[in-house]
Amino acid sequence: MDMHVHTMGASSDSMLKPEDLPEIGRANGLTGFNIAEHDQVWERYRRDAYHEQHQDIFANFGMEVSTDHGHILAIGLEGYISGIRRLAQLREEIDKVGGFLIVAHPFRHVFDPVTAMRKGGRPFDLSPEQAADLPVFKLVDAIEVANGCNTPRENEFAYQVAKILGKSGTGGSDAHSNTGIGFFATGFHRVITTQTQLLEELHAGRFEAVHRTPAGRLVKFEVGSIDAAQNDRAPASEPSITA
Repeated sequence: MDMHVHTMGASSDSMLKPEDLPEIGRANGLTGFNIAEHDQVWERYRRDAYHEQHQDIFANFGMEVSTDHGHILAIGLEGYISGIRRLAQLREEIDKVGGFLIVAHPFRHVFDPVTAMRKGGRPFDLSPEQAADLPVFKLVDAIEVANGCNTPRENEFAYQVAKILGKSGTGGSDAHSNTGIGFFATGFHRVITTQTQLLEELHAGRFEAVHRTPAGRLVKFEVGSIDAAQNDRAPASEPSITA
């Protein structure tokens, strides 16, 4: 399941048509998407219509919230709530509905000296152990460790931090167009067909960030796994996890 996509009309920076998602998903072996628009959730009537039209692939409707601690994927809210720009308030609201929070791409651009210079700060020099103490990680349930718009260094650093904290990691394309979908995903041990099931599996920790090898196998994402998978070109067998 791709846990992080944005679509045209709801996310202003996206050119991805939502009606194209099922075909793209099936072509890439995905069983579902978490459509996480920027600071909004699709209205219920539109969600219901989409589910009715596309019954062969699961679509969850979450939100990517811009907070004082960065971007957070929120699953379980019906819409934007005043005050959730503060992550502490978002945490309170998500707990009321039994939802789930994932910090998105937590280390994007931090290793880029040009970005640091533009922001008037110094280059990022924290170790994974030091970064694990950042306040954001105390307020989320999981960490996005495999983001299709990140550099390998950014993703692997996030993975290291998640491992130190004992938090599970998710994967997603962060797609804003038809490209980039299918390489990173989140693997589950059961097929998800409802948001209730999705939240059950997330809270139980029965998921992991995965990526595809050149042969099409789903393998767990971890430090060095992408390089190690480049020689895997044998025909793919039935995966033990569902993306």
